[in-house]
Amino acid sequence: MEFNNNLGVYICSHVFDKKSPILLSVRDEDGWQFLCGDEDCPENSQPHFVGVGHLIHRDPSISVLANLKVNSFAQKIHLNANWEFGDLE
Repeated sequence: MEFNNNLGVYICSHVFDKKSPILLSVRDEDGWQFLCGDEDCPENSQPHFVGVGHLIHRDPSISVLANLKVNSFAQKIHLNANWEFGDLE
């Protein structure tokens, strides 16, 4: 399975501003989120809605997340680490 490049996803401000890489992805009933995974990322900040193709261009490793099932997540500890997968509680 592959992402449609035009698929709209939510990203945090750190990812949007290119201050942090994508280290966390969450897929729930509402869709996809690609986040920096930083505990200091303001939870109340306004998320940005972008086409996933822009993110894949920036970080091709997120392509493997197209198979992430609903109510699950993927995370990694740094940009070059492997993705680890789990279920949302």
